Amino acid sequence: MTSDRFELLLAIGIVLVYLLDSMRLLGRREALVERLAQGRWQLAFGLVRIDLLGRRPALPNPLRPDRMLWLARWRLAAGSGGDAGKVVTPAAGAWDRVMGYLCLVLLLFVVVLAPAMLLLGENLYFAVAIGIGYLFAIAGATIFVIRAAEFGLRRWPAFGISAISVICLPCAPNLLRAACGGRILDVELPDFGESSAGESERRGFRSRFTSVLRHESWLSSADPEQDAKIKAILRRYEVES
Repeated sequence: MTSDRFELLLAIGIVLVYLLDSMRLLGRREALVERLAQGRWQLAFGLVRIDLLGRRPALPNPLRPDRMLWLARWRLAAGSGGDAGKVVTPAAGAWDRVMGYLCLVLLLFVVVLAPAMLLLGENLYFAVAIGIGYLFAIAGATIFVIRAAEFGLRRWPAFGISAISVICLPCAPNLLRAACGGRILDVELPDFGESSAGESERRGFRSRFTSVLRHESWLSSADPEQDAKIKAILRRYEVES
């Protein structure tokens, strides 16, 4: 294998490892909640028509690892608002924001600059980018372990996640997302999805949630109450559109 081909494969491998580590596999009635700003979030249900052993692949925005991301388990509500629409995502604390900045820096040096330097044949700059990446990864891992309780995790699980982020450097930009993995939201849909302060997020949610309702296997279940809720939500969306 020539040097140029090896460098190309290495550059592609770095990006692919990061994307694969970013990906989540969602079960039935699971979604990802990404915090965009205070009071604003969006829900992702993954690729509805693709089933991998009963789970759907979902890829969060790969360019924004600084955004907090949680797994949500949801249930159907009547869709009338009320208390379900008042559920909010956990507020970002000081260390959440610090971790977000570190993840952005790691994305820049490890996933963007390092592969670019390889493709340009600048091996020295590639090594510098990787070295800087390791420094920031160690800093982020140290913060994560020390502040594990603030991220909803115990010390040893946080240490394991941190060790992986240092050993597998392309995984390091996802450290904040891994930190949020200790919190699982319990929400009612569609109320929670429509309670985001952003109109664009609400419109996008309705489109994605409609696809989920139409393609999930339990759409034709034998539960009359559930079927009635699903049909009522779909009718309401059809009228509003």
